[in-house]
Amino acid sequence: MEQSIRWHAVAGAYEHHRDRLVSSLARLYPQAVVEDVVQDLFLKLARIGFGDPDQLTDRYLWRAANRAVRRRIRVEERRLIRLQNHASTEWSLEDTIESSHACLAEPEVQRESLAQALGAVDPREVEVFRMLICQGMTYREAACALGASEHEVTNLRVRGLRRVRARTGATAG
Repeated sequence: MEQSIRWHAVAGAYEHHRDRLVSSLARLYPQAVVEDVVQDLFLKLARIGFGDPDQLTDRYLWRAANRAVRRRIRVEERRLIRLQNHASTEWSLEDTIESSHACLAEPEVQRESLAQALGAVDPREVEVFRMLICQGMTYREAACALGASEHEVTNLRVRGLRRVRARTGATAG
């Protein structure tokens, strides 16, 4: 009951403050980013059970949303830089494979070995890989998306990597 009251209070604050908050921040940042961040901010406030709706002032919300927008933009810029660096690096498979792993020099063998190793990994662990590596999510974002704790996301990543290493090591050796 108490949780639904808090959700209702934050939903009312969202309706009251959203348009003004988005329009003021959209002057500084891209509107699509601002709208996403403002919605995420209110969802986070509702999730953590922000108790007193009187504390949800324009100033508090603007500062919180401004920090969140800047953080989101920094994360996206870093992700873009990583993708550009990855795309611009010219590397050959032979340069990266040690002589002890010469059997992996064949791309088909490597793909087959990796596919077999990923077949041994739990689907939830593969989902964590996709979120953390491919989408560049933080552990907190992945935890929210999976409905799990950050600790569980870390454990899933570590267990999955151990399984992949064990399987690729077994096929290589």
